[in-house]
Amino acid sequence: MRALLGTYVEIAAWDPDEARLERAVGAAFAAVALVHRLMSVHSFDSDISKINRTAWRWPIEVHPWTAQTLRWALLAHQVTDGLFDCAMGHELGRWGVLAGCGFGHAEKGSLADVQVTRAGTVRLARRIGLDLGGIAKGYAVDRAIATLRQAGVRSAIANAGGDLRVMGDDTQPIYIRDPGDTGLTRFAGMLRNGAIATSSAAATTRTWHGRRVSALVRSRDRTPVIDANAYSVVAPRCVVADALTKVVAQTGRTAAPYLDRFGATALVTSPRAAAT
Repeated sequence: MRALLGTYVEIAAWDPDEARLERAVGAAFAAVALVHRLMSVHSFDSDISKINRTAWRWPIEVHPWTAQTLRWALLAHQVTDGLFDCAMGHELGRWGVLAGCGFGHAEKGSLADVQVTRAGTVRLARRIGLDLGGIAKGYAVDRAIATLRQAGVRSAIANAGGDLRVMGDDTQPIYIRDPGDTGLTRFAGMLRNGAIATSSAAATTRTWHGRRVSALVRSRDRTPVIDANAYSVVAPRCVVADALTKVVAQTGRTAAPYLDRFGATALVTSPRAAAT
C-alpha cells in the first residue's frame, strides 16, 4: 500500500518467482506514481496544470499517458452525449471544492474545447479548467495491471481508493463502502478479469454561500450532485468504469446505451440507514 492519487493505492499479486514479483509490484507502483505526477491538478508542474495555464494560448506537448487519458475522456464525452465532462474547473474553483488549483480565471466550457493531436499535443479553444480526477485513478489502475502483466505476473488486484481491477482466472469478492458509514461494506458480487469504480458526492459535499455543493457536477446545468448514494460501474477497463460513474451519478440510470457501448454494468448503493 502507498499513498498516491489523493488516496491509498493497494496492489496484491501472486507469482511463484518472488524476485520477479517484487520487481513487478515495484514497477506497478512506479506507473501509478507517474500518473500522479502527470495528472494531479494540485501539482504546479503536472501536465494537466500546464495545459490549464497555457494550452488556451498555444499547443502544449504532454506525456503519452496524459494524451491517452484525455483521449479516453473525449471518447466518454462523445459516447455519453456530453454527460461525462471533466472541464468543470470554473465551478469547482468557484465553489472552493478545488481551491488553490489555478481555476480562478477558468472560463465555462466543456471537453468539446479540447483537442488532442496524433503527435500528443493538447490545445484548448478557451481558458477552461480541466481536472482529470474523475478518470485518472482508473487509468492509473489500468497502467498498474498492464505493468504487472508485462512483467509476467498473471494474477493480481490493483485498488486505488475503490477504483479496482482484477486480473487472472481467480474470481474475487467485491465490496462497496456504505456511503452513509464508511466503516460498513456491502457485498456487490464476484469479479474476474474486470474492473469496478465507485463515486459518491458524500465525501466532498460542503456548504458554499449557503448552498450545498460537491465535486460531482451535472454537465447539463452545472449544478452539484449532493445526494448520499454511491454509484458504481463494472467494466472491462478501470478507466471506463471510473469515467462512467460520474455519468450514472448524474442520471441515476443503471441501464443506458453508453453502458452497453462500453460493455459496462451500473449499480446504485443507498446508505444502509436510508435503505432500512
